[in-house]
Amino acid sequence: MRHLPSTTALRCFDASARLLSFTKAAQAVNLTQSAVSHHIQLLERELGVELFERDRSGLKLTASGQRYWEDTSTVLHQLQRAAVRAVAGDQACIQLNIAVASAFANYWLMPRLGRFVDDNQDINLSLTNRVDAQNIFVGNEDAAIELCEGATPGIEAREVLSLVYKPYAAAALIERSGITLTTGRALPEGALTHLLLNFPLIRTSMAGAWTAWLAEAGLSNESLAEKAGRGPVYAQASLALTAAMSGIGIALLPNYIARSATETGQLVRLSEIGWRADRSYFLRWPSKHSGAAALMRFEAWILSQAETEQTC
Repeated sequence: MRHLPSTTALRCFDASARLLSFTKAAQAVNLTQSAVSHHIQLLERELGVELFERDRSGLKLTASGQRYWEDTSTVLHQLQRAAVRAVAGDQACIQLNIAVASAFANYWLMPRLGRFVDDNQDINLSLTNRVDAQNIFVGNEDAAIELCEGATPGIEAREVLSLVYKPYAAAALIERSGITLTTGRALPEGALTHLLLNFPLIRTSMAGAWTAWLAEAGLSNESLAEKAGRGPVYAQASLALTAAMSGIGIALLPNYIARSATETGQLVRLSEIGWRADRSYFLRWPSKHSGAAALMRFEAWILSQAETEQTC
């Protein structure tokens, strides 16, 4: 690749990756659908890899596309903040550094963050990736959004998003099983157990989720109990989502991850029974940072966003 991709191409890619639809991405970036598709094709040509798989059911990210999205979404945000700083001037900006899990950032935070940026142009917000919950803050981190159990000694916490897991599968996987979806894409009676017994149960870093969900659903089948502990592991929820969309197996996912793929028909929710995880996404910060103006404004904003979000 001889030159950097245009910001327009990256914006088109980011919106397409989030929404899994060129049509919805076009609305998000205020371009035509054909323009978005053209930018994605140019980007794929320049990179020399396919970023999306395209079929009749819609779009899904390839493994290369998933990695590229995780890397470029943070860069796009930093460019946006740089523009604000250039206009407002460095002296007018308050620096706020927040570490955040990539799945939460890509599927929940980034689609909402533009409003905070617009309303708080005196805050220079920077995001970094955090893989696992930690009880330490390194470097210049002011706060973190983590999947954890909440506050610990010396660390304040506010719950942002609780997680309720439900089973999802690709429509193609269901068709492959010989099951025909009824009106409204509901499963006929007895089909759920058949699918769970005959396809891999994809696991994530939420240990014990399948066992807990089966108990919640009242499915005490001995064969299912055994399968719950030996399915393939995709540590990140975003990878489990891609695996389910690819027809590899059945994944337990929270709604904020599965919503877009469900709306586009790429995934089917197999049951309305949900299991509430014992961990949630929390905004956490060292107690010594309590009262910091920029952090408190971000806390108030993200909690207001959480209030409008249905538990998922």
